[in-house]
Amino acid sequence: MLARLIILMLLLPLALPLAAQEAQPATQTPEQAELAPAFHFALPLYTMARTRSLLPAANRLVYRTALADETSRDVTTPNNDTLYATAFLDLASGPLILTLPSLAGRYHSVAIMNMATDNLALLGTRTGAAGARYALVAQDYTGPLPEDAIPLRLACRDCWLLARVLVSGPDDVEAAAEALSQITLEAPEAELIPFEAPTPPLPDAGTFLRAVNEVIARAGPASPLAARAKAFPALENPELWAGQMLPLAQDLRQSLASAGTLVNGWSYPDTDIGNAGENDLLRAQIALGGLGALPRVEAMYLSARTDSEGAALSGDNAYRLRIPYNMPIGGFWSLTMYEQAPDGRLLYVANPLDRFAVGDRSDHLRADRDGSTEIFIQPNRPTGERVVNWLPAPSGPFVLIFRAYLPQAELLDGSFRLPPVTRAEPIP
Repeated sequence: MLARLIILMLLLPLALPLAAQEAQPATQTPEQAELAPAFHFALPLYTMARTRSLLPAANRLVYRTALADETSRDVTTPNNDTLYATAFLDLASGPLILTLPSLAGRYHSVAIMNMATDNLALLGTRTGAAGARYALVAQDYTGPLPEDAIPLRLACRDCWLLARVLVSGPDDVEAAAEALSQITLEAPEAELIPFEAPTPPLPDAGTFLRAVNEVIARAGPASPLAARAKAFPALENPELWAGQMLPLAQDLRQSLASAGTLVNGWSYPDTDIGNAGENDLLRAQIALGGLGALPRVEAMYLSARTDSEGAALSGDNAYRLRIPYNMPIGGFWSLTMYEQAPDGRLLYVANPLDRFAVGDRSDHLRADRDGSTEIFIQPNRPTGERVVNWLPAPSGPFVLIFRAYLPQAELLDGSFRLPPVTRAEPIP
């Protein structure tokens, strides 16, 4: 049950604006324009509070050690590149001891985010933090610290910890799960004050604001979050929000279409993703479309919805994508196929090979003489040897997501770009 909870948790916040698809306003009203900055600031806080409500008590790690498949219909954009462990932290309890194992040759990371979704700390393969113990404390903590732990002061009281460990397919799940279990969290015995405000998936204005203001109050009057909240007096006046929640969510969902930078049909993430500063619109887009986003230096997720001619990707056609040899990626990469459900969710595609993605760990892929690999994308299984490079597509609309962990300089600065998805003749 807890394993299923964490899968739901990672992307369930999308439920908040799903009703926004019922209608699409052409322009913002003056009321929406006035409230939009406050809504963008508040939505990540509500989303994190709702995510918190789906987990057991604070300061307890929950492990997800199962892979998703085509029957995983209650999530969007499932991902089988990594196993997960997660916990919401309450640093009011005193030092929490985080232990990271030494996992040579296996990518792993531990991200710690504040309630606004910004990454405060990122430990693991890239930072060389393996085999260490950390004492997680609030910035103003003045009590004793364990001598055998590295102090890590965090600008938050309530934080979200999300650990990832690389898994290389079904045969590797047991070993990856064992590696994940070595990431541990020790907490002192303490009576914690729980969150009280309810966080339903489709809140009315009053419920939404009660939860948001509780998050701000728990951070403390001297916190950066409380200081920023002063710029949004509308958060204290539910009457201003009457009838505006759905239009605001609609407008935010529309903004996702133009988020990022489009090159060769691939949407590249904003440079500030994962640490957005005062860019509340970007934070709200992350809360809506990909909670728990990592900074680009750790991972880049590219999405393609159109081919090289700008036409929407669909199983009515066949496509090819040439993956260059020796891409500037220090960790690993994957290309995942998702069918687009009527409600907007992106889901795995049932197919006879149970092949939902391909990547650098796919032993079946065959490269050409120049080292590049051509991926064949179509609904029907190709005959002969080319089936090894087949990525099964649905019969209807679909989206491709390319994940690159530990991107190198050429990918980060834009001098390397992924080739476009090109339409091709179907392979019989």
